[in-house]
Amino acid sequence: MIYGTGIDIIETQRLERAVRRWGDRFLSRLYTRRELQLARSGRSFYQSLAGKFAAKEAVLKALGTGLRSGRWVDIEVVPDRFGKPEVVFSGRFRDLVVRLGVQQVLVSVSHSRDYAVATALVLAPKREDGPEGCRE
Repeated sequence: MIYGTGIDIIETQRLERAVRRWGDRFLSRLYTRRELQLARSGRSFYQSLAGKFAAKEAVLKALGTGLRSGRWVDIEVVPDRFGKPEVVFSGRFRDLVVRLGVQQVLVSVSHSRDYAVATALVLAPKREDGPEGCRE
């Protein structure tokens, strides 16, 4: 059952300006070490970061919680063995998805020179206390 969907778009240049202004402190609040390592090993550091950020925002929208349920680094966007992005939860977000009975979170990320966009789809069983589309 679809629990929620989310979409986000971000200007790559806007993220780049924020990184240049606030540096490592900014990066460590938004990204895990593994995400940063993967972004640095790729062709475009800022496009990779923008895609991961858009994916995290899309996941937050699909869960319907906003950031009040945890920290940015509690949502990690990493490639699976085939390169497809997958979401790994930790901390309070891990607790939340377990409590909600989330079965799967699907994300898709796309980049252009100037923008990154991501969509997220959260799958969970029907629940009385879930979003409108999940109530029986």
